[in-house]
Amino acid sequence: MAVLINVVLAIATLYFYVAASRRFYRREEPFLGYLGIAVLLDIATAFTASFKLTPTTTLPGPHRVPWGSVLFLTHITAATLGMFGFIIVFLILVFKGKDRPYDKLRVFQYRVLLPAWALGEVIALTNSILKIVLKIRIYDYF
Repeated sequence: MAVLINVVLAIATLYFYVAASRRFYRREEPFLGYLGIAVLLDIATAFTASFKLTPTTTLPGPHRVPWGSVLFLTHITAATLGMFGFIIVFLILVFKGKDRPYDKLRVFQYRVLLPAWALGEVIALTNSILKIVLKIRIYDYF
């Protein structure tokens, strides 16, 4: 059951990003707290996964970073761009103030950052869940 820590963290992060992004886009309060929680969870998840601090399902075969996998590279690129994009959005809102119009930023973070981050995260979640349930790594096939 300990291997589910990564899955639970990812799902919680997804919830908070979607809630924050949607609320910010629609000018609904509160959104800054949701975004802050999402960013913290995302950084924690990325850090713990990168340094293998949380348990994961161990499968037979070589344990290496699948740099040759297009799916893995898509996951890393999309999730990283989304994460750093939301960090920048969060910092802009904290330092410049959350009450400005930010029309273009609202659209960009909702229509570009959120889908990019979600794509990367869904790939990682799919891989994690399939490792737990079916004992396969999707990165080995794509």
